[in-house]
Amino acid sequence: MTKRAVIVGVDDYSVQGVGSLSMCVRDARAFYHLLIDAFLFEPENILTYLDLAADSATILHALRSCVARSEPGDVLCFYYSGHGARLPHPKIAGQFYETIIPAQGQWISDHDLFLIADGLQPSHVNFTCIFDSCHSGGMSLEAQAKSPPAEQTLIQRMIDTMTSLIPCGVLLSPAERQACANNVSNPRLDNGKIDLDLDPNFTTIQQAKTTLIAGCRSDELSYIGKGPIKNSLLTAALLELVNQSNFEIDHRSLCNELITKTAGYLTAHFAPGTKQTPQLIGQHNRMEENFLQGFTDSR
Repeated sequence: MTKRAVIVGVDDYSVQGVGSLSMCVRDARAFYHLLIDAFLFEPENILTYLDLAADSATILHALRSCVARSEPGDVLCFYYSGHGARLPHPKIAGQFYETIIPAQGQWISDHDLFLIADGLQPSHVNFTCIFDSCHSGGMSLEAQAKSPPAEQTLIQRMIDTMTSLIPCGVLLSPAERQACANNVSNPRLDNGKIDLDLDPNFTTIQQAKTTLIAGCRSDELSYIGKGPIKNSLLTAALLELVNQSNFEIDHRSLCNELITKTAGYLTAHFAPGTKQTPQLIGQHNRMEENFLQGFTDSR
């Protein structure tokens, strides 16, 4: 079994023209050491791209290379800390993609990741995506939030038409995206960001090729730390949890623990009512598998 990873952290968004961040490079470096120390990844199997080195072509090439070399029983991890956003499908009305925003180049959606891993057998390789970012959209100017303001025309389009949202990191084919149909409703602007109602049953997708751990719900923001918290909240929670769990934990337990720890950070250091709820989306028949451990069977 081989464990491979692609790690991306972007604070410098000067090329993209959106607000820069302050802890994402720190997050990426911390996660690099976590993979080596806690999960026994070999340094030569980890590709790390920070700030302006994290352009979209480089990131996608790195993932393509890792996927091509993966064999049954292997582990592949894609970690990203930076801005997230939304883009409309160019042809299908009402369908929007969540994206991650590299330091340079095109924004990366689930469709881009699917094209890389189309031939990957989801029952053979444990492909885990961890995105410490948000995809809420809107006009939020919160300094601690990891989502840049959207243009007014895009905001209005989301409010008027959005009925489905494709999470970035589950790797669905065009046909399989039907699993996301009508997974959101009642989009509206609330305190400078797009709020919406989520389908409560939209938690696992049989067709997903990955397990996705996302920083927050689609109607929330992900925050960078402040005060004693020296990482973005999802990453801080993950670092703290791993040091307490003897480095083995299944996906459902992991997500529950991340939710609890993130809520604790918010209560202690953020304004009352601030919400960030880490999410787990992926193959429902793999939720009891251990985080970043190779599969021992095919399902």
